[in-house]
Amino acid sequence: MAGIPGDDTVAITARKYDGAAHLTWPVRLLFVDDDLIVTYAPPGATLVHYTKGLRLPQDHACLSAFPRDRHWNAMLDFAPDGAPLGVYCNVAALPPVLGPGYLDWVDLDLDVVWPGDSPATLMDEDEFAAHAARYAYPAALVASARAATDEPLALAARGVAPFTMQDRDAALAGLAAELRRDALGAR
Repeated sequence: MAGIPGDDTVAITARKYDGAAHLTWPVRLLFVDDDLIVTYAPPGATLVHYTKGLRLPQDHACLSAFPRDRHWNAMLDFAPDGAPLGVYCNVAALPPVLGPGYLDWVDLDLDVVWPGDSPATLMDEDEFAAHAARYAYPAALVASARAATDEPLALAARGVAPFTMQDRDAALAGLAAELRRDALGAR
């Protein structure tokens, strides 16, 4: 499937290394091709946090980019008024898997967080270490996950997509405008 699939709704599920569901939330597929999956969750979408046993209504919009050839994804958050809130990159064991009604990925806990007004930081190294021991991550996976943080940290340092709210690469330009319209409640 290539292009903008319309109002296709899927459930994103972030899984732990053993396959157990960690987080899930509903999104609309905005763009799918061989290189990239882009989704949108409007304000009010409910995130289910299985690990903590919580259901969390989201008060912000989220545009997510899942590169198919990377071991990370990026979530661009927007306030209800459409103002950018920042970017959250998750390190994943493998690229995402898209199927009928679902988009799954394995969360390895390492995150690159950019609030927009300060440098990006690497977060949750303690969770990564604990889960690496708990789930017996192979040494190659540990090395791959650590290496996967290099690219988003470098992109953030250079101020390029997805770590910019002014410039979007061509694939996301029209989608960002749709997000802003939805975040502002205009349809």
